[in-house]
Amino acid sequence: MSSNTLPTSTTAVAVESALSTTIDGETVILHQDIGKYYGLNEVATFVWELLEEPRSVEELCRTVAENYDVEYSHCRSDVEDLLVDLAEKDLVRLDTS
Repeated sequence: MSSNTLPTSTTAVAVESALSTTIDGETVILHQDIGKYYGLNEVATFVWELLEEPRSVEELCRTVAENYDVEYSHCRSDVEDLLVDLAEKDLVRLDTS
């Protein structure tokens, strides 16, 4: 688990080279540059769809917490873990400036 190291003002957005489709509430992403597939569960799919436009960590966490029965602090940790994981796979771009 992360320790909330991303500032809430950090902006995240899906990269253009990531193509995705949603089937039965779950998303499959193809990273075109490396030809690798990734799968997302229902909540991660919700976040992924939000990342079509640049969003701050704060906005993502607030939106997820409002739409799912989860405490903000737990949501914050999970959203940050997801963003870091997606960034490490070059599926999202994080801007901490």
